Amino acid sequence: MILRRWPGPRQAPLLWGSGVLSAVLLVWMNLGFASRFAELTGGRAMPDLDIESTGQGMLSLRTLLEGRLDAAELLRDMHLGPDLVLPASLCLFVVLLMRRVALGAGLYGRPAERLLPALLALPIAYGIVDYAENIVSLMLFPPSSPTPGTAGLLAEALSWLTRLKFAALVISGILVLRLAFGPKYTHA
Repeated sequence: MILRRWPGPRQAPLLWGSGVLSAVLLVWMNLGFASRFAELTGGRAMPDLDIESTGQGMLSLRTLLEGRLDAAELLRDMHLGPDLVLPASLCLFVVLLMRRVALGAGLYGRPAERLLPALLALPIAYGIVDYAENIVSLMLFPPSSPTPGTAGLLAEALSWLTRLKFAALVISGILVLRLAFGPKYTHA
């Protein structure tokens, strides 16, 4: 069983530290920012959490935030606060976790360790896309004031980056579970 061979915080401090930091940042962002943002915007979700958003929806949110600067400031504070650290810490945690569970695991009849460089591309892609999403959000929403054409492009990019971020993170999580609880590699 995987839990019996799981290292404690002293044996894997970076793994545990990045996992705990990611959890704390996620709780802080959801309780300290997302719920307050919903209150200030009449129930709207933060753009980072809205995977069903469209470019038009992002432009609508931009118009709403122009009249509710306290909500716009809250969104900016989140991006320049906990969301400045979360992508790196969560990416590190998933990479370390994936490396650990790949040892001895089998994936499609091959040792997962041989496929590790390709597998690690997903959590790394998540981190890069999350930072790109944050930058685009800062460029789109107040106090930033892009031209209408640029705002339209940023809004479309933001809606797709949010979906891509979640896809990379979810697929990474599924791979970790598959490696941890799936078949082990045995030499034939």
